[in-house]
Amino acid sequence: MMVKNIYKQIYKGIKSYDEIVIARHIGPDPDALCSQLGLRDSIRATFPDKKVYAVGASVAKFKSFGNLDHPNYESLNNPLLIVLDVPNMHRIDGIDGLNYSNILKIDHHPKEDIKGYIEWVDTDKSSTCQMVTELLLNTKLKITRKVAENLFLGIVSDSERFSLKNTSISTFETTKKL
Repeated sequence: MMVKNIYKQIYKGIKSYDEIVIARHIGPDPDALCSQLGLRDSIRATFPDKKVYAVGASVAKFKSFGNLDHPNYESLNNPLLIVLDVPNMHRIDGIDGLNYSNILKIDHHPKEDIKGYIEWVDTDKSSTCQMVTELLLNTKLKITRKVAENLFLGIVSDSERFSLKNTSISTFETTKKL
């Protein structure tokens, strides 16, 4: 029951903010970037009036995954900061100068120094993309074709094509639904 409760908490947190900034770690891999873009695009599809930004440095070789945003942080009014796939503050990319009101954290790495008012950390998951997919499947957040493609790519990449030990039956079941 704990997991179902976290889905509700995260959804409620997302729903309660009009402005959201989604960040991930520096030097992103496909899991970091695809979870970030997938969640942003899902929130935008579900709540078209929200201002939702995926921030950080672009990576040329991952250009086909989607474009990152470059909002003017001074124009934002204490947005929710969602951090994905990063356990520590000093590795978050693209939030310098951002004044945020709360942190919502989703990660499959062990906890370090990021403290969110809502946290979902599960080191048994194959990837943050798997976690974001499970969130979307268990809430009213929409999954478009592009969202599904990005999340699928992140799961396949971070699980090294389903070969790592944290690949579980749940990983396959979640991926199948994409």
